[in-house]
Amino acid sequence: MDHYMSIADNIPKMEMKADSQSQAWARSARNVLIITCESIAETINQANVYAQKQDNPFFCLPANKQLTASVLNELIQQTYKEIPELQKDRMTVSEVAWIAVKKNFPCKQRSTHAKEMEHVSALFSH
Repeated sequence: MDHYMSIADNIPKMEMKADSQSQAWARSARNVLIITCESIAETINQANVYAQKQDNPFFCLPANKQLTASVLNELIQQTYKEIPELQKDRMTVSEVAWIAVKKNFPCKQRSTHAKEMEHVSALFSH
């Protein structure tokens, strides 16, 4: 996680430099973070789809929102900054990503009554 944040923190600094090597490094580093987040986002989304099928999703995205690589990248960086120092050094990028999506896109707990009504409704629809 420290390496990830080091890269993320250095991208703006390198973009500000005028030399072409710094600019190339910044572009390459940004691509590395996006590819990393793309892979993590795909995995998290697939796990959540499976969990939804079990009627127990990990997180619930708003209807107009997708968990893209750039969204996840922002959430990871924001969440990392909020984690206590003692925990930061032991966490992986994936762990921070899970915390981020669960925190930012919590599922509303359905009441027992709503679940019962859904069950009754399903019985009558067959």
